[in-house]
Amino acid sequence: LKKTKHILKGKTDDEILTLKALGNNHKIAAMRLMYILALSAFQSDSGVFPLICLRMMQTSLKYGLCDESAYSFAVLGVLCCNFGQINEALRFGQLSLRLLDISKVNKCLPGIYACLYTAIIPHFHHYRSSLQPLELGYNVGMRNGDVSYATVCIRQFCVHLFHCGEELATVERIMRKYDKIMMELKQEIYQKQNFPYWQAVLNLMGHSHDPEQLIGEVMNQQQLLEETIGCKRSRSTAIIYHIQSWLAYIFGNHESASRIMEKRQAIILTTNPPFLSCSLSFVEGLISFAMAHKTGETKWSVLGLKCIEEIEKYSTRAPSNCKHKLLVLQAESAFVAGEYQIAQEKYDEAIDSAGKNNFIQDQALAFERQGIFHINQGNTSMASLCFAQAHSAYLAWGAKRKADLIRVKFSF
Repeated sequence: LKKTKHILKGKTDDEILTLKALGNNHKIAAMRLMYILALSAFQSDSGVFPLICLRMMQTSLKYGLCDESAYSFAVLGVLCCNFGQINEALRFGQLSLRLLDISKVNKCLPGIYACLYTAIIPHFHHYRSSLQPLELGYNVGMRNGDVSYATVCIRQFCVHLFHCGEELATVERIMRKYDKIMMELKQEIYQKQNFPYWQAVLNLMGHSHDPEQLIGEVMNQQQLLEETIGCKRSRSTAIIYHIQSWLAYIFGNHESASRIMEKRQAIILTTNPPFLSCSLSFVEGLISFAMAHKTGETKWSVLGLKCIEEIEKYSTRAPSNCKHKLLVLQAESAFVAGEYQIAQEKYDEAIDSAGKNNFIQDQALAFERQGIFHINQGNTSMASLCFAQAHSAYLAWGAKRKADLIRVKFSF
């Protein structure tokens, strides 16, 4: 990476865009082969993936540009994200789009869009802004026979849809549609990466025996964990634990959530796309403050504050995605610390921010947590109002199982 950035040092965007075209047919074939190999390398060995893509970049800068060069700039942007160089990541991402436009050939569009709209653009814009490009990446890939990158695009489309707070019945219908297609295309790895999200949707809707367990129509959590651990797919393993801990928290089993969270945290993830990093910090912050309430142990408050520090980074760049999450955690922190006026203000701000940005699932959660706060303060009338609003929001999201629990548990 240092070598590649040294070669790029001092080059303006216009100088890069006007590099000569690659005329060596052997080099063109090599670039095409590296584009094809890159995705397999990403799945099997993340250490090889950047080496392949950086070699693509160095080949382009030394011998000239070809259709695959735009992809190498997109991956360079992703690598910059991994090192916290977010503004540079945006620069290289935008360069890849300009190179794609200049080439007037869209055969690498699926790979480029998979990189940009998973790992770079969500640092700056609402998750919803990535939905249409990811769907386009899928459609172009299917037309061009680029099945693997097309599948990556539609997998991420489904995940973004889930995180956006789209109505759960719609998310379930779309996930079911593309699951069938991925199965027919024999894209099992990407198909199974959607399973935890899909099963969680079914659980929330009430279509499972135990809403806290990822066991049902789509998957069995133990079987899938054995597979991902055996195949050393650490991110897939971490996501299973993450969704498990989130469900346990949502359904009020904070002790179980904390135990699963510790399993997740035992997995070292050196890099994550912004949607996952933000979600991890939010859920694990919620669990930590819940345990601080329950146990009074300082370690949980410390963990919660670390999550606030992490999510602040994302909130600064993309407040539409993360500001409301940050506000909820700040409210929870103030609640634990006995700063009740600050907690009340932060809950109100979180509810307003989540509503403005259409994160109805997080707005519902904020209403619920605010209701619990008012119970603690002895204000039962305000608590009942908050629980009624939480119930309505969970129903609007489509989480009937959770809405039913609110009504039974709090009897508003």
